[in-house]
Amino acid sequence: MKKVYNLLLIMALPSILILYSYNSGSPGGKSGSIGDGGSTCTQCHSGSAQSQTDWITTNIPEEGFTAGMTYTIVATGTHDGVSKFGFELTAEDGFGAKVGSFSITEPSRTKFTNANHAVTHTSGGTSVSGNLNTWSMDWTAPSDLSVVKFYAAFNAANGNGSSTGDIIYTTSSTYDEYFAPNPMVTSVEPDHEQQGYEGELTITGNETEWASGVSDVSFVYHDDNSITFSASIITVVGEELLTVDVIIPEDIVIGVYDVHVDELVLENGFTVDIYDDITDNYLADVVSVYPNPATDVVSISVPNESKISIIDISGRIMGQYDNDNLSVLELDISLFNSGLYFVKVVHNGNESTKKLLVK
Repeated sequence: MKKVYNLLLIMALPSILILYSYNSGSPGGKSGSIGDGGSTCTQCHSGSAQSQTDWITTNIPEEGFTAGMTYTIVATGTHDGVSKFGFELTAEDGFGAKVGSFSITEPSRTKFTNANHAVTHTSGGTSVSGNLNTWSMDWTAPSDLSVVKFYAAFNAANGNGSSTGDIIYTTSSTYDEYFAPNPMVTSVEPDHEQQGYEGELTITGNETEWASGVSDVSFVYHDDNSITFSASIITVVGEELLTVDVIIPEDIVIGVYDVHVDELVLENGFTVDIYDDITDNYLADVVSVYPNPATDVVSISVPNESKISIIDISGRIMGQYDNDNLSVLELDISLFNSGLYFVKVVHNGNESTKKLLVK
């Protein structure tokens, strides 16, 4: 009979050793995660795992985690009448790959497992307080990660020294990466007006928060920031929409202006063009430019012995011509870029300027 007892003891010894070793932590790969193949402590303990919510909490902000930042992860298990509580927690991406790096913050109660890709309890970390046990650790977010999911499995042990009667729980918690907003001014409508214009412009933004208030809207000449004009009235329509009243000085430099809305800038967002026939003389009725808009050829009707210049919006002279004998000058503009140009005509000391739109 003694030999039979010895044989039973020898047969039971491996199970006892396994239970004892797991008392000091999970062997790893038992978190119930995708990467762990869904394995939990039920491989050694009877019954099916019961899913729980909110057993993993963190200080990751609601808007998400930031690469390189370290966060505190807390695993909490609760079970009526529990004698000892153990756990394993890991972090994975949406495809089951282990992500980020854990740090042990409670060395007497927790340790690494699964090649440092997970955290589990130590033998000193299984003690409960009432029906509860909780463990804390740090996790540092890696770069190039859009979502992280924390998985954990818990063993609520009854302390009977066997694998029977224990309850296994699983839980998970998902967090997205935080993307900082990138506010910008996207458009001004209309995006060009002439010298002397008085009226309203509509300014549109993206990811802006203008509803909280806008203090300044100004237009700054792109090539010389000392040349500016500002909105006289700013009306906030919404987070991403403003209307502004402007008075463009009659003598301000024509050309491209950057639009400033507080600290945001839309470069080359607005164009000031010349006032048609700003001088009051006979040329205003004599000079004509057609077709307008034009594509390849433009005709300019002027008095004989006139001098004609074509100027782009930046003030660069694209061509100069003398009209000695012809009343209509035909010019090839096929190589011109699309945009607004000015046709300046000088005759007998008088001057007239017409707009030309090239398509």
